[in-house]
Amino acid sequence: MFSLLNRTDIFADFTSNSSIGLVWGGPKEEEIGIWNFLWQIIVAKELALRLEHSSGSASGFTPRVLASLIISKLWLTNVEVILADSKINTEEVAKPKTQKELAKAEGFKTKGNEAMKAQKYKEAVDFYTEAMAIDLRNPIYRSNRSAALLSMGMVEEAHGDALVTTRLDPKYAKGWSRLGFTELKLGNGKRAQASYQRAIEVAGPETTAQMKQGLADSEAKIDADLKAIREEKNLEARDDLRKNFLEQSWDISGKVPELHSHVHEQQVDGLLFFAERMRWSYINETRDYAEDVYANLRSGDTIPMHLHDWLYGMMLPGKWMSFKIMTAMIQCTPSIAKEVGVAYYYECGLVVPKQSYWRVRTVLGRVLGCLPGLVSLCGWIGPCPPVEFNPPVPGKKHRHVRLKARPVVPIVSNDSDDGVIYLGGRERNNYVRIQPGEEMEEYLAQMKDSGGWVTPQPPVKEVSTVSIKGIYLKKMALDVKVAALSANKGLTEQEEANETEYRASIVFSIDDNEDPVTYILYTNPVFVSLPACFPMGESGSHEVHLRELPRFQKSIWTVERLKDHTPDDIDDDEVMVINATGRGAEVLARAWCAERGKNAIVRKAGGPCFVCAVRGASQAGIKVGTLIWVS
Repeated sequence: MFSLLNRTDIFADFTSNSSIGLVWGGPKEEEIGIWNFLWQIIVAKELALRLEHSSGSASGFTPRVLASLIISKLWLTNVEVILADSKINTEEVAKPKTQKELAKAEGFKTKGNEAMKAQKYKEAVDFYTEAMAIDLRNPIYRSNRSAALLSMGMVEEAHGDALVTTRLDPKYAKGWSRLGFTELKLGNGKRAQASYQRAIEVAGPETTAQMKQGLADSEAKIDADLKAIREEKNLEARDDLRKNFLEQSWDISGKVPELHSHVHEQQVDGLLFFAERMRWSYINETRDYAEDVYANLRSGDTIPMHLHDWLYGMMLPGKWMSFKIMTAMIQCTPSIAKEVGVAYYYECGLVVPKQSYWRVRTVLGRVLGCLPGLVSLCGWIGPCPPVEFNPPVPGKKHRHVRLKARPVVPIVSNDSDDGVIYLGGRERNNYVRIQPGEEMEEYLAQMKDSGGWVTPQPPVKEVSTVSIKGIYLKKMALDVKVAALSANKGLTEQEEANETEYRASIVFSIDDNEDPVTYILYTNPVFVSLPACFPMGESGSHEVHLRELPRFQKSIWTVERLKDHTPDDIDDDEVMVINATGRGAEVLARAWCAERGKNAIVRKAGGPCFVCAVRGASQAGIKVGTLIWVS
């Protein structure tokens, strides 16, 4: 089953698809079709049941298989497949344009009725067909032709006309009765029974004796079929009879599959909660549209497939969930949905006139995420301050934006046998161990002397105020291959926009100085928060020996001095401490890290003491070398 789910010719790879709906109902060249999709769901469910009762590992368990298991569970939980009667849009079929044409159609019907009385069934079929050519919406013409075809022994053709009759007018009792009669002729007692029951229900007090007799005949046929199954001695023949009987309940002729969602209400609630928390400017418009969108879908309206996925709760966790909720919110905002469209890359941010939203893993998400009042929800940070484009982008006020920032080398922990990170414990030994030429007695006396142990003081509280004066996005040159395609007119304007990247920069003002400070976000660093430590002593912080104290008293930088910092200002084994205790200073410190390519530890209230924070950032900790001290 692993190899089956890993096949690419019949099954979909959900890990590489932004929309589950497009897998089965998208462009023909990309979709696998609804029936292959349902097959994949069933196979994945079967695999899940087998895995519950198996032990050990199995080869072939790929991310594709895991994604199939997740989607299968979501589908079977959230979606119900209903076989509903197909509907005919009578507005799109032929109808008389004038009273003269209508009279002509009625004339053909009269001639057809006369031919039926004369038992000239072929002529009757022709006359009814002529009437239908003028008025294809009229159920009586088709019902009469069904009767004529039946008289000619053309049962299958008569059944087809009777079925279409019921779709043209579900309240035409005679059409249901005609359908029941053709089903009986085809030997389908259960289907005949259902048709006659519908005919009697629709006819009400006008139920005819023929309808009642037809229902009795269909029930007699069912009894005869059941008796034949019981009395059949040959097991194979009995099995065939049973299958044929049961399959009558699954008639798909004239049926279309409808997908009903069990979770659409909670999905709408979740979407509106997200919009409210993100302080979406168009919340009222979004609410009005979202509250009615499922009912409109059930009434025959078409909606974007990404919004369809959201209403049915069909998306993988992680990046696709974040992508889907923002896309659904945009598509529930008709005034901007067409202009914004669907993001081409899942990590794109969203820019609107008075605010912006960024994925938490993008550089602006990480740098701006510390601003007060922002919310981190479902992989998004917002609402962030508005941005300006350089050069200005004409036309669109709402657009997706893809940021360019290279990743910083990942954090590498210290090599320890047990995999635990010791926050500076081993490095500390280098400072307090006995030195060459030092007498042991003197060394021990120093270690035992309580006066030799002190509590390093964290950076003093700054009174400066940092404010953001502007966030700017500079359009970058296209990738070489993309530029070549664009030059050869191989890309549309929208396709070129999809491939365009922007580099962000932030302009700061410190204490309202006239000279602003600009940081260009070349890299996308990682900011880490450490857990609280267990303080010792009354000070609430760990003590260090005087021998180690100097490492906590140097390399402390205020945000005002950061722009002048050079690599020579600090030794490789030292930790650079940024005093970000001033108002708004943390975002500037993060922007400096993004410009200089520095991962950092961010220590806020409730975090470790100053000693443990420095040790955590050191080479004996997680080796970032930078500590942003906020509180």
